Amino acid sequence: AERDGLTEKDLMLSFALSLRDILVRDGIDVVMTRDSDIFVALENRVAFAHQAEGNLFISLHADVLQQGGAKGATVYTLSDEASDTATEHLAARHNRSDIIAGADLTGSDDQVAGILLDLARQETEPRSVAAAKALTAGMKAAGGPMNRRPIRNAGFSVLKSADIPSVLIEIGFLSSERDLNNLRDPIWRAVMVSAIADSVAKWRDTDAALKPLVRQ
Repeated sequence: AERDGLTEKDLMLSFALSLRDILVRDGIDVVMTRDSDIFVALENRVAFAHQAEGNLFISLHADVLQQGGAKGATVYTLSDEASDTATEHLAARHNRSDIIAGADLTGSDDQVAGILLDLARQETEPRSVAAAKALTAGMKAAGGPMNRRPIRNAGFSVLKSADIPSVLIEIGFLSSERDLNNLRDPIWRAVMVSAIADSVAKWRDTDAALKPLVRQ
């Protein structure tokens, strides 16, 4: 996505690098799917998360989306059905392929594969939703601005890891004049980076405390 000379790929790389630095400073290990201006296929992004044995996968974006007048920070989690038409359009734009990661389904028929994935996601999905809630609360407290429905869901391929909690964050939409001005502002970006880092740390602590209870 690009608007008025501002490209999503460059903007989000800078944002991600700043976020990484704060998380590392706070003692959180971070593995980037890219740390330079290169393209990484969707399946490889999820594969990186599995190779690193990640506890949370975050995909950062600032799209151009005209449907529904999209504006404000929004956090997406995985669902077979989109929460609304605009989200469905956004997921369709993101998805270049449809992958399933985290489970070796070689030789399994469709029914068995579906059962295995459902079992894996029974634990992962609530953790993804908890991460989304923590992130939206943190960004809202930092001044947002947030989308009128800040938590949404759809079938984003990049979120289809069966066993790693995953969220896709639209920091804002380049198609919104207000969001565009915010995304251009280094002070606003720094505030949002800090808010997301704090939210990740809070989610990590809560998730670690709840995990033994979930598995009982």
